[in-house]
Amino acid sequence: MFCPKCGVKTEDGARFCTGCGAPLAVNPADVIKQPFQQNPSQESPPPSSEPRSKKKKGCLIAAGVAAFLLLVLIVLAIMNGGEISFTTAHFSEAYMASEINPETSEPVVKTEVFPKRSTTKIYAVALVKNIPGDTKLSAVWYHIPTGSSLRTENDVVTDKDMWVNFNLTNPRGFVAGEYKVDLMINGKVEKTLHFRVE
Repeated sequence: MFCPKCGVKTEDGARFCTGCGAPLAVNPADVIKQPFQQNPSQESPPPSSEPRSKKKKGCLIAAGVAAFLLLVLIVLAIMNGGEISFTTAHFSEAYMASEINPETSEPVVKTEVFPKRSTTKIYAVALVKNIPGDTKLSAVWYHIPTGSSLRTENDVVTDKDMWVNFNLTNPRGFVAGEYKVDLMINGKVEKTLHFRVE
């Protein structure tokens, strides 16, 4: 007797094939009725089911991306105190300066190193562009070794592209060390400049 699934010769009266483990027909007439099949488990599915599964995958991916974007917006809203605001305003150029043009606020003498004894005023200047109406520009100064900070009192509210300047003044001169200034648009840090006093 031969197995109808794999074709291996089996003992007469065996109930299962020793080669593949398939059940064997007890009656030899049943064996003749069943055609020989090499691998019946590898039948191909109907061709129409494959495009549907691709469509389902595409829909699931699109839904997942939309859910992710919604989640990002919710997190942004929570981090921003419940409101979502986007601005096109940005600082296209930003410099530290020891001297500026008083009419335009453009830097005249750009530097990142200021002499300890002779410096009484330090400027952070920036060219702000793509300003929507009533955009608030501000700066926070930091002395890095001590971690102390000072917010500039002269915030600028503008609705046009322009050079802006923020300054730190000390008539007795500045403490030596590393400093930085955060330039902000509507309360969010847009650019950070580093400088030192020696």
